[in-house]
Amino acid sequence: LLVQSSDTHSKLLGHGYRERTRIAPKLHEQSTVAEELCRRIAQRLAQSLITPYEAEMLYDLALTMADTIDAMEHTTGLLVASQLGALPTPLLEAAKAIERAAELTVAASWKLSDIGELGDYYPQTRKLKRQGDRLVRQALGELYKQGGATQELLPLHDVIDSIRTTIALLERTARIADLLR
Repeated sequence: LLVQSSDTHSKLLGHGYRERTRIAPKLHEQSTVAEELCRRIAQRLAQSLITPYEAEMLYDLALTMADTIDAMEHTTGLLVASQLGALPTPLLEAAKAIERAAELTVAASWKLSDIGELGDYYPQTRKLKRQGDRLVRQALGELYKQGGATQELLPLHDVIDSIRTTIALLERTARIADLLR
């Protein structure tokens, strides 16, 4: 679900307003499914025989993944509501970093039962976070350089901030998985 959502998110960022309005409901549906999945995980954890600490960490991991998908949906909502045109190239590159981090997260989540198998998941995700942060700073630089009325700049600034939040949540997911180690 996380990989599907990041793919939908990237497609949405790469298209214009009309196509975004068509894609946005799909990301909303994925966010809703993620929330439902978190509720089911919480119920299963409550009935399991693991320690309360492990249950809390696993639930936090699931919630953070759902929050990541919600952050992508938030970006979608901002793009559709503000009817922004083409986005700066650094944001499209940041979307690729988000996709890669989501793929790493899914691969790592299948290895949680054997924590030693996580390998360099967290360091790779940290590297992607630093790359994403750099790209977000570049996008902000381009935004400030272009100048213009606040009314024109503020929607793009909000989208940039939303993408930054998504990147941070993916890194938080990796940190929680690493703590489970």
